[in-house]
Amino acid sequence: MFFLYLGLARLKKCSTDADCWGVSRGDIHSMFCVENKCQNLIPSGGRCERPTDCASYFYYGPLACSAKCKSTTGCGVGEIIGKNGIYCCRSVPEGGECLENRPNYLSGCDAKTSCLMNSNGYTCNSGNGDKWILGVLLSVSGNLMINLGVNFQKKSYRVDTMVVFGFTISTFSFGMFIYIFGKFFGFFSYVYGNQSLLASLSGVGLLFNSVFAPLINNETFTWKDFAGIICILTGSAIIVKNSGHSTHVYTLCELLKLYESRNTIVWFSFLILLIILLFFLLKNFEINSDWRLSDDFFMFLKRDIHYEESNLFRYSMLLFYDVLAATIASFSSLFAKSFGEMLDQTVKGENQFLTGITYIFLTLIVICTVLQIYWINRALRHYDALIVVPIFHMTWTLLSITTAGIYFHDFENFTANQYQGFITGIIIIFSGSCFLAGRIMNKDVVEVEEVEIERSIISKKKSS
Repeated sequence: MFFLYLGLARLKKCSTDADCWGVSRGDIHSMFCVENKCQNLIPSGGRCERPTDCASYFYYGPLACSAKCKSTTGCGVGEIIGKNGIYCCRSVPEGGECLENRPNYLSGCDAKTSCLMNSNGYTCNSGNGDKWILGVLLSVSGNLMINLGVNFQKKSYRVDTMVVFGFTISTFSFGMFIYIFGKFFGFFSYVYGNQSLLASLSGVGLLFNSVFAPLINNETFTWKDFAGIICILTGSAIIVKNSGHSTHVYTLCELLKLYESRNTIVWFSFLILLIILLFFLLKNFEINSDWRLSDDFFMFLKRDIHYEESNLFRYSMLLFYDVLAATIASFSSLFAKSFGEMLDQTVKGENQFLTGITYIFLTLIVICTVLQIYWINRALRHYDALIVVPIFHMTWTLLSITTAGIYFHDFENFTANQYQGFITGIIIIFSGSCFLAGRIMNKDVVEVEEVEIERSIISKKKSS
């Protein structure tokens, strides 16, 4: 009897959606009026066989069933009533007209927007309004505290304790507290801002560092530091400008499905192998030089060789430390984006802390943050913050945008001009690193001069 009713409903002529309903208002499983015929509709992103299958047919017409199906296809209700077509239904863009008399998933909007009333009538709207401003404020504040914390951690190698509000505390602990607090601000900014915007704002940290390093650690800010920072900021801006700027806001389900992409798995495997390689290279050089720790677990790597502190050695170790920390940080950026979506859904009433995947991402963020702090501090032990932070920013920007481009499939839609801009940005960034590299040689010269002065003073005292 039920199937007979469905068959009769499909044959029924209609002029409005209400003609197809047996109740006062339809739901996602109801039929709707399309081309004067009652039929089921497929939400945006669901697989379709013909344009009239799609809820957005009223907006796109014959182009409604023309979207390329993504690896995220299958998230949401589209999987329930979708078909086996090779194309998927397009969604009405934000600000586009929608049908308010249909259920939200069938109004033409995607899963992250709703059909809301405004001055232009009913349109698809995310409802976020000016929340991106909060994301900017959180990101800038986080960058300020992160760089402040890094410089206090650097200071801890010279001054063990410091007085804050009348209390004597560990300089390193104080720096760690500020750094972690800044990291929390940075992670929460992913709830309100997109990844491209936040990547460009991370360059603000270089400006903060150029102020904090001379004030806190008495490091000399030279014209080479200025030129290097300008090059890195310019190159980073060019890369961000030419990277993917998708306006699509991903749901949690879509973000999780993107981790299953073949390209993502291959790239993640490469990054993990890079981390392992850099780790053992660093340990090999540390154990067989004066930079080794007395209680290092990897003393079994000790060989009958001793690496002298040449310029090549110092250049290599700086790059190894920063690239290792930046590679780990590029993972934490993606994990933070996924965790941010979980927090966003929890705030909206869908508690994500009842599922194990939330705690997995939280654990990964903590592990990546701890490892990142450790390797940055290993670099700060031997180098000035004015060179460690810019080199770290350079490699982190490149790796983060490359990781995001592969993860979000942005590179698939790159034009020739975008590739040209991307490569140009990389060249400018590395030219900036050449300016910063001079700080290593200059520091060696200063140390040699100081030793010679001390020796001359001692010899004069002895002769007198």
